[in-house]
Amino acid sequence: MRSRLSTWVTVGLLWGACGCAVTPETRQQLVETTSGNAVYNLSADALLTTTRRLLAEQKYELLPSSDPLYIHTTWRIRGNTDMGASWSRIFVQVHPLSDGRAVVRAYRMAYTTNGRAPMHPTLGAGTRDSKLGDGAATAYVQGEPMSPAKPIVRRASDIEWEVLSRVEPRLAAHLEARAEAYLATGRKDPSAPTEEE
Repeated sequence: MRSRLSTWVTVGLLWGACGCAVTPETRQQLVETTSGNAVYNLSADALLTTTRRLLAEQKYELLPSSDPLYIHTTWRIRGNTDMGASWSRIFVQVHPLSDGRAVVRAYRMAYTTNGRAPMHPTLGAGTRDSKLGDGAATAYVQGEPMSPAKPIVRRASDIEWEVLSRVEPRLAAHLEARAEAYLATGRKDPSAPTEEE
């Protein structure tokens, strides 16, 4: 797995670091990008168990699924839905390969709401007065959260990296060391020769 992933490390480093300032976020982006190419010698069940544990630690609530190789969560809301909030949910699919290995693909659906729709009247369904048609039973309910845009789905490389670092800690440490070494050279193009070469 290392030889194949080492090739992708160089590609990921080039792609993630071109033109970027070296910051902790840059280093993290480099290692997370490479984790998306990992192929595991573990069973799908082991990968799913690790992923479920990770999502529970991040305060995501899992939903039931009819596909045993698929995990999805409810919406996690950060902020005040009356004023504006960030919504996110995670989808993870484990793909078994024909040679007995497996890959993990994680995605995050996210969007931001900027308040609620106006309150609107309801007939108070289920109350005795509403069944009699009494207009005094009318109540107002809060409107749904509004969003100016549709949800965005992106690859959740941070989730994939966390899974990799938990099930293959030695490989994760190796990738972090390679990223540090690359960033220390200060080169914008990893294929350009250095003075030592």
